[in-house]
Amino acid sequence: MLKAIIFDVDGVLVDSMRFHADAWVEAFREAGLSIKREDIYEIEGGNNRGIVRSIFEKAGKNPETEDFESISRKKREILDLSLLKPFDGMVDCLKELKQSFHLALVSGSSRMVVGTVIENFFSDIFEVIVTGSDVENGKPSPEPYLKGVEKLSLPGDECLVVENAPMGIEAAKAAGLYCVAVASTLGPERLQHADLVFENHAALFEYLKNLVPD
Repeated sequence: MLKAIIFDVDGVLVDSMRFHADAWVEAFREAGLSIKREDIYEIEGGNNRGIVRSIFEKAGKNPETEDFESISRKKREILDLSLLKPFDGMVDCLKELKQSFHLALVSGSSRMVVGTVIENFFSDIFEVIVTGSDVENGKPSPEPYLKGVEKLSLPGDECLVVENAPMGIEAAKAAGLYCVAVASTLGPERLQHADLVFENHAALFEYLKNLVPD
């Protein structure tokens, strides 16, 4: 029986990925690496350290120790958190789901970013929160989702994950969890490892609301 729903944040709860991506593009540009939004979309879900490592590896370079902090810090400085907004209908959907399920967040974003999003839009909704700052290995490692399930104190087969990115889906499946995905940043064909794929948030909302017992 389904008892908990675990949500990713960026691209699932809030329409934020283009702002995150643009901030990363500028931060890497200042570090001498030229990338595009799509390069970030491909590795969305990883924590800051994982993103820096991935971009350097793609460029055939090895990051210096200071690169991890300096580029992440620059990205934080560039990102305007006031631009991040929930997808239309998300808050009402979550409030309805909360009547029947335990709700959790598992995000690759930093504790500061996730905390601001929760404070602005989702206070008193989520029982469990795991951020990229809380784990050693970000998505696609199963560690973030395993930590979320552990905090929920529920077996994995009673939990459902909602994702929007290949690395997040990989992490959820590696943790042994049922995962549905919404195509908010990449096309549905890129999300086929999920158990179910929805083309937009309207279809996702319909699915989630049908989970609520009569």
